Amino acid sequence: MKDDFDSFEGLQSFETEGIEEAPANNASSFSSFGLDSDSTPGESVNTGSTESNTLEDYGAQIIRTLSANGIAPTPYNYRIYFEKLLEDKTQQFKDNATQFISLDLTPTERQALLEDKVLRAKNHMVNTLQQVGTAYKNLQFLQNILKKHESEIGATNNAIALQNIITVFEKELKSLGETTKVQLQNIKVSYDRSMQAIESIANNIICDEKYGLYNRNFLDIRLLAELESIHTENHKSSLILIQITKSLARRITSDKNSTLISRAISKILQKIANKSDVLAYCGSDIFGILLSHSDREAAKRFANRLIEKVSTTNIFLGEEEISLSVCTGIAEINGSSRGKDVFKNALEALKKASSSNVSFVVAGEGKEKKH
Repeated sequence: MKDDFDSFEGLQSFETEGIEEAPANNASSFSSFGLDSDSTPGESVNTGSTESNTLEDYGAQIIRTLSANGIAPTPYNYRIYFEKLLEDKTQQFKDNATQFISLDLTPTERQALLEDKVLRAKNHMVNTLQQVGTAYKNLQFLQNILKKHESEIGATNNAIALQNIITVFEKELKSLGETTKVQLQNIKVSYDRSMQAIESIANNIICDEKYGLYNRNFLDIRLLAELESIHTENHKSSLILIQITKSLARRITSDKNSTLISRAISKILQKIANKSDVLAYCGSDIFGILLSHSDREAAKRFANRLIEKVSTTNIFLGEEEISLSVCTGIAEINGSSRGKDVFKNALEALKKASSSNVSFVVAGEGKEKKH
């Protein structure tokens, strides 16, 4: 895509395939999570031999495959197929090839813009603190005035002198009141600007700190970028949404246990995810995966593989051992898809899968096998 958010590339993303095909050898992942990957392209034709002995031969194979599938040989697409076509390679070749993907990254223009907003927010907050500091000094000054005149009044018995003290005190209070009024207004303006800057920063955050994944904001951005690519190159991709089954949800008795289960599922997703696709936490205990260059059949295979992996995982909640289970909703993305409808369609499919207790539902299709 046009913007690959390089500075956050250590976050895990996602890939396709499933249990309908023969098991493939797992490749070690090249993400910062240090997890493995074992998937193949969703709708591609592999024009290369079963083995390319050198990286140069492998690069040529990637270009031939892109051409055979009518995919533009852009850097982004090349990277996707670089990962996908490693499926049929030996483990030694995979290890040799994937080391080149973790090269040092340079800050992107988007990161530079975000840093500029951070600096602006910092300046606003510093100004706010300075204004508060000045107001505090004025309050101390007011305390000193009160103490001074209290002492003068205690030592004065003359009515005229007392009236003079009161007059001076009134003038001092008026002057201090006018100064404080301006300062309070400045504090309010500075505070409002600080909050606006912080909100602007929050709107640009693409990481979910709870699970160490991308967030819904980033997923939406990548969905729009994927749609642009599809309209240009005429390929298909898929969005999968995942959540725990209702039967498992009924056994969760606390927010702490809910978080533990979600983290376990997050780790499984990270283990089977590729960098070329996007894995994100969407909120409300729902995870999303954008599978680039993967049609609905590839998404189904991936859903089956994920569900099989999850079903063989048990965790302990206190002294009770619980088997995990998830359901998924799939939405294929093609040239007729609209950005605002993709997530909505996947979410509707997820709701149907959950209510019907089935492994997955594809938007526009019937229900699949029960758990």
